Amino acid sequence: MNCSLFTRQTKLVFSACLLSMFAFFNSCEDSETIVEELAAQEIADDLPEEEVAGFDVDPDNFVVVNTDNVVGPLQNFWSTRPIINQTRFAGANFRNNIVAPLRAYVDNYNIVRSLGGRLDDRNTFFRGVDEFGNVITDFSDYIRDLRGLFLTGVEPRIVLDNVPWEMSGERIEETFGNARPPLDYGIWRQYINAFLQALIDEFGASEVETWRFRIGTEPNLNPGHWSGTIEEYYIHYDITVDEVLKVLPNAKVGPGNLLTERSATFTTEIIDHFATGINAVTGEVGSQMDFFSISYYEQLDRNFVKFSGIVPAYRRALDRYPQFANIPFDIQEFGILRDENAVRGVSLNDGAELGASWYASIINMALENRINEIYDWGQEISDTGGLPSGRRHVTEMFLMMEDGTRLQSAQPTSIDNAVTSAGVIPVLKEGSIFLLVYNHHALRSNNDVRELFVQVEGSEVSASQTWTMNEWTIDENNGIFLNQLYDDLRAAGIQENTRGRIFGTRTSDRFDSSWQNVFNANRARYEELSQLPQTVEDELVTRSSENTIDLTLEMPAHSVRLIQLTPSNLLSTNGFGR
Repeated sequence: MNCSLFTRQTKLVFSACLLSMFAFFNSCEDSETIVEELAAQEIADDLPEEEVAGFDVDPDNFVVVNTDNVVGPLQNFWSTRPIINQTRFAGANFRNNIVAPLRAYVDNYNIVRSLGGRLDDRNTFFRGVDEFGNVITDFSDYIRDLRGLFLTGVEPRIVLDNVPWEMSGERIEETFGNARPPLDYGIWRQYINAFLQALIDEFGASEVETWRFRIGTEPNLNPGHWSGTIEEYYIHYDITVDEVLKVLPNAKVGPGNLLTERSATFTTEIIDHFATGINAVTGEVGSQMDFFSISYYEQLDRNFVKFSGIVPAYRRALDRYPQFANIPFDIQEFGILRDENAVRGVSLNDGAELGASWYASIINMALENRINEIYDWGQEISDTGGLPSGRRHVTEMFLMMEDGTRLQSAQPTSIDNAVTSAGVIPVLKEGSIFLLVYNHHALRSNNDVRELFVQVEGSEVSASQTWTMNEWTIDENNGIFLNQLYDDLRAAGIQENTRGRIFGTRTSDRFDSSWQNVFNANRARYEELSQLPQTVEDELVTRSSENTIDLTLEMPAHSVRLIQLTPSNLLSTNGFGR
């Protein structure tokens, strides 16, 4: 274990230095401009070159955790998964072999493109209009699919898109199907009403009104998801919400998750409109919005993490309006869209240690911005029988801390930037102090090791002289099997597509389908490598003379650790999960 005690000097002076850096950081929070990217060289030029003299530890890598500085509960943010094709729930194989193993951390499925208008022509529930102008519908297949979903124990969330092809006139296919509004909103209202009534008839109003209803997907991706104007989307939203609330007055409604890429046609102005604009139905100021969401996708080829240039502006926009300041703010599409070679592939994330450290760093920033949930497309490596990626292990660490009390982590602003970041997410739970420690670098090729100094203080520490420490680690050599799999595939001469996505969650993006023969032959080895290892077990730690626990951690560029500190008079709680 690369962990040791460090000597603490001149803490008062260092704390003043730390506070001055926090003050500078906070003074920069007034800008409302969404800056998607910064030049990597500009960021590098701003990095400190020297340590502050007079300290035994590097102040740029010094983190203080005080157990008396409480932020709030560590809520579950990881339990919802999007799905585009809900018909899969009708099959026992999908329910038993795909969904059932995920129940350790997945509680909800967000069903996208529920209403038709799809390129694959699924969900064709709209069957036209009769001679009296009434819509003809048949939602029996959708009801069948939801029955299958409930057999797994998960709950649905419904996305009310796309508009059925026939409602928009000529069939014009965009990237994700029909992106046009209906020609007749009277017909659309009837369709929404019939859909909700079918759900109520099957599952009951008291159940259905607990589901979320999102109106569309990425309406600022034009024409991919919405080919109308922003004003037309406001009208579409208000009319759809009005019809939903007529049927289910207590339903929770919100707009489509906003694209956060450079191609987005609008950003935070939608929040301003829903707060101060005229409702297209009521003629009064304001629209009901019970939750708000965005998409967040990283591109590794940009060589930096864009989160801090994107998400805080949405948080500030919501906070400007009392009615929206405390509604759930979610990331409802999430992943790493492209690898370092700008290749997308089928994978929507990174399966190796870089993906794990990236995920931990994003979560820390998400918590700081009061993100409620992150909808994840998947954390397992495809076609391996559910073997975990590094990110899945990070979720496992959070499961261990779930429902604990999140503590404040005081760290200098110089500890991270858009290229490299480190930090500690501290949680107090059942007498134990948990420290989720990470070090991330945007470049996979970076092999730098950061020496991170973590000091834990407060009444919980003062109450016990001796502690036991347990630790779990994710890095190149711990909890990751893809590195070994790639080595074995190359050694076996399996054809490699050098233009395919590397280290994604689908090995077939990179290698010929015969890769599975090598995987199956060495499955036991990969299963062992894929397990999250405990790297320290019940090691004795003694509180310092100044009532602190002081740790020095050697953190590789792409690594995550969970450290559990338990007073010696308490039994260690090493179990995972719920």
